[in-house]
Amino acid sequence: MQQSPTKFPTLLQSVRSTLKGEGVGGLFRGIIPPFFSVALFQAVCFASFSEALPLVTKNKNVKGEDASTSELFLAGSISGTATVFVTTPTDLLKIRLQLQSGARETGLREFLQCGIGILKRDGFFGFYRGFSATAIRDSWSTGLYFVVYHELKRKLKRADYNGAAVEVTAGGIAGATAWGACLPCDVVKTRMQAVEGGSRWLPTLNNLVEREGVGVLYRGATPLLTRAFLVNAITFYVYEECHRSFT
Repeated sequence: MQQSPTKFPTLLQSVRSTLKGEGVGGLFRGIIPPFFSVALFQAVCFASFSEALPLVTKNKNVKGEDASTSELFLAGSISGTATVFVTTPTDLLKIRLQLQSGARETGLREFLQCGIGILKRDGFFGFYRGFSATAIRDSWSTGLYFVVYHELKRKLKRADYNGAAVEVTAGGIAGATAWGACLPCDVVKTRMQAVEGGSRWLPTLNNLVEREGVGVLYRGATPLLTRAFLVNAITFYVYEECHRSFT
């Protein structure tokens, strides 16, 4: 939906067109990069946040619930910057795979062919096309992500809410808030990575708004925010459970 300006105006039309043109397999095009990278991404995100927070607070034993809002934001922004090295190549592969609408394969072979093609055409650094745009999206939004989670968790606990419901609710809202805030940045990044020639962030943004209006920056918001809530509700619950089990 974000790569094409006119083909799929709504979620329902996107699903119908994809099923008609490519079958059920088309709905899962580009799923391999995020599937294999999600564990690595979450590991980098939470590990770097855990390492950054003591540095920011100058307290080796600090916990998220004890840090101030500014400390959470700074540590989260450092974490987001660290994840850019993972998300840039995997996002690029996902976008390029989804754009190959004429191909019928949706498995490992297609993934490898796409990666080899980028490597031959652009070299290793071709996988990092859109690096700066990904950094613009992920740095501050990850700071917001951790701020919303820990602040909301504190408020819910002060209101005598406890247990898994607190972590699920706070995690889901944190994910949806962060993604909602950075969605325009994500749209610009997606368009930059969808083209094989070089492009820059600000000219891409200006061209998008001039051709398609401001609304294009929020295209695909409904499925993205729904996914963000569900994925991050589960992510924070699992993270907290693992933290309790191993500490």
